[in-house]
Amino acid sequence: MTQSPRELVAQSAKFRREQERLLQDLLGILDSLDRACEHWEQADQEYQQSQSVSVDSIHELAVNQSLSIFWRWTQSLKRWLGQQPQTNDTEAPASDAMGEVISSAKEGVEMIRRSLLDILRQRQVIPVITQGQAFDPERMYALGREESAEAEENTVVREVLRGYLWQNQVLREAQVMVAVKLTDAERNET
Repeated sequence: MTQSPRELVAQSAKFRREQERLLQDLLGILDSLDRACEHWEQADQEYQQSQSVSVDSIHELAVNQSLSIFWRWTQSLKRWLGQQPQTNDTEAPASDAMGEVISSAKEGVEMIRRSLLDILRQRQVIPVITQGQAFDPERMYALGREESAEAEENTVVREVLRGYLWQNQVLREAQVMVAVKLTDAERNET
């Protein structure tokens, strides 16, 4: 049984809407992966900083700030992870399981994110470049205005949520903050 041209057009339009919804759902997942990457990057940086501080100084800080419970917890965690007590408390252990866990989680999330970005690129989904660009109401949604001495009026100074195009059409608008220059009278009021 053949379909009429009207039915084929309706079916094609329905298919496109379903594709668009699926891609929008994937963008939500990508946003979550972006936040997870930021989290693990920050955790890695904090861990690296903590390793550069001596164990004695951490203990002194914990006692001075009434955080001895935290200190005992970290010691228990080290024992639980199988680290032997050190004879010299000022040196960090050479092989640290916590660092390996953080590094592994960070790499895993980044790998999943890259894979999803590759899939989206294959489906012709590309990000909208906004930072430093003139505000484009067709592709961007202004959440507000920020005073900026360096940026031109109506230039994007901060991207809050990345926008995407699909087959040269807006799949999701970028949510941005736009530069505004205050007049001398407005500066004097603040």
